[in-house]
Amino acid sequence: MAQRPGLRVGQGATRRAGRLGYPGPGGVWPRYDVAPHRLRAQLLPATRYRPGDARERGARDVMRLRLPLGPRPGRRGPPGERSMRPGEVISTFRPFVQPQVPAIVVAALLVAAGTGTGLLRPWPLKYLFDRVLAPGAQLSSVYLVLAAVAGAIAGIAVLDGLLGFVRQYILKAAGQKVAFHMRVALYAQLQRLSLTFHDQQRTGELITRVTKDVDKVQELITNNVVEASSNLMMLLGMLGVMFWLDWQLSLVTVGLSPLLFFTVSRYRDRIKRAEQYVRWKEGDITSIAQETISSIRLVKAFGREEFETRRFGEHSEEALDANLRVSRAEAAYGSIIDILTACALAALVWVGAQRVLSGSLTQGDLIIFISYLRDFYGPTRTLSKLLGQVSRTSVRAEKIAEVLRQEPQVKDRPDARPAPALRGHIEFRDVGFAYVPGRPVLQGISFEVKPGQVLAVVGPTGAGKSTIAALIARLYDPTEGCVCIDGEDIRSYRLATLQSQISVVLQNSVLFHATVRENIAYGRPDATFDEIVQAAKVANAHDFIMALPQGYDTVIGERGDTLSGGQRQRIAIARAVVRNAAILILDEPTTGLDAESERVVLDALDRIMAGKTTVVIAHKLSTVRRADLIVVIEGGRIVERGTHDELLGRGGRYAQLYRLSQALPAGPEARREARAGLLGGWLGRGGSGAGGWPAKEGDAGRLHSG
Repeated sequence: MAQRPGLRVGQGATRRAGRLGYPGPGGVWPRYDVAPHRLRAQLLPATRYRPGDARERGARDVMRLRLPLGPRPGRRGPPGERSMRPGEVISTFRPFVQPQVPAIVVAALLVAAGTGTGLLRPWPLKYLFDRVLAPGAQLSSVYLVLAAVAGAIAGIAVLDGLLGFVRQYILKAAGQKVAFHMRVALYAQLQRLSLTFHDQQRTGELITRVTKDVDKVQELITNNVVEASSNLMMLLGMLGVMFWLDWQLSLVTVGLSPLLFFTVSRYRDRIKRAEQYVRWKEGDITSIAQETISSIRLVKAFGREEFETRRFGEHSEEALDANLRVSRAEAAYGSIIDILTACALAALVWVGAQRVLSGSLTQGDLIIFISYLRDFYGPTRTLSKLLGQVSRTSVRAEKIAEVLRQEPQVKDRPDARPAPALRGHIEFRDVGFAYVPGRPVLQGISFEVKPGQVLAVVGPTGAGKSTIAALIARLYDPTEGCVCIDGEDIRSYRLATLQSQISVVLQNSVLFHATVRENIAYGRPDATFDEIVQAAKVANAHDFIMALPQGYDTVIGERGDTLSGGQRQRIAIARAVVRNAAILILDEPTTGLDAESERVVLDALDRIMAGKTTVVIAHKLSTVRRADLIVVIEGGRIVERGTHDELLGRGGRYAQLYRLSQALPAGPEARREARAGLLGGWLGRGGSGAGGWPAKEGDAGRLHSG
């Protein structure tokens, strides 16, 4: 989302407009690209807290933004989004619907049969009024006629119910199958899309698309479409019968239809615009919940439970306000339909009764007209509501279609071939890269690492170190130059076969809610149990794993929170050992560990690095003495390169960093960190951002391969 210069608001004020968060130092709010006409601010009475609580609570005054029902025409909920053409959306969902076409056709035939039974409903009453209750009617067999009429009414109702039951079952089954295939395809597409896409998305927004949006769209595709067809067929059938009975009275009956259709079109657009904003806020709420729950340890450590509860409540209140606006629009819309129906009924009774008295219309005919009028405006109202639902659901359909039609930026070329067994000869040839066009993160990067050598990449935070590692793993493609392995541009290899030969140990180990065995074998699912155990022994993890309640079958909690940091890291190392790849990437794997855990982890790393081409991402303490090549990155460029001794002899930036790392500061923690760099030999100490892979511009990206 594009930002404009900061917008300064009053001290302590909280502005809640979309996902703006809270003001930074000096009360400066990030100003997002929101059209001014969308914001109508009203300053509510100040909410007072106890003195001294203003900074903790975030605000004294709450400025609530009164948003209209939606953005101006041509704009969608969040700024900067383009509304897709209906043809694009339909073509996107066609593959999911086509297998269910036979079931939908059967449902349509049942709809036609149901339309016939619906048209027959008032005819027994016509017979009753014209043949039994009319003056001068023969009453000798009145009870037999009454029984026949009652039986006909009951029979029509039973037949209509059976047809409706079968139709609904077929539609529900078809809809669930559509939802199943759509959800699986959407999830697979999210896995296939490049990190460039995920870097620009909120996790909660994507979760909403996979869950709620899919259910709404399948309901639209199956139930709503067939229901709309049913109501349309019923309307056409009733119009035909009414004009056959009395065309003049029929004109009175449908005389208010133009006003009805005007109301439908007017409210449909309003409801759709409102739903766009509601849909945006739903994704916002899911994102807040996801990021807060996933960071619950941090929240509790800083005592921010009340703050997060209040923040979630404020965003939920915005979603509530938006939903209430949609509800008000729908309620007003329904009331107008009811008023129009009542006016049409009054006109029908007035004119119809006069025609009955004049003898030009029978009582039974009038009963049919009144019954059809009720049924006419009922389906019309239902149909118009369906149009409103279609408008609302189309917003969600576009969200799903946007993902399904997205092409991954990193993908196989048409002529890509499987990667052979890699030796690990890595070359960067004048590589440049930018996450955002025009803002390069790397420029003119060139180096060579021969098979079995160790490359250390050092530099300050944001220099682009982790980006280099991400390019080697082909999480991104360079915008300039090429990355080569074994003399071939890695883009000439099939992505899956390339990444299967690269192992990674991250700064913060990523573990799943699964067994220890499954986590170790994540990068190589076909690994045998003996191979898993051997890998754990190499990683110094076997002993503590056997001490767990179920050993290798112990289920690790989400994110591995049931284990210590050192234990999580050793499982991650075992995962890399099982993969047995030719290229190993280490991104600050000892950061945050205590001295004993660090010693054990470093010992394991020293063993698995033997004979592999290793890329070490180092941060502040650049003591990577035994690396075959050290490159120092600053500002996205290589400012120095060489071995440890060569760089020390030059007295440049690396020597400066090295002397700082050897200073052994007074604090015990600082001394431990400095000594850890010397202990590791291969590795520098420090951190390079959350998880050790790009999370921000200049050092961005995530790694999903084990």
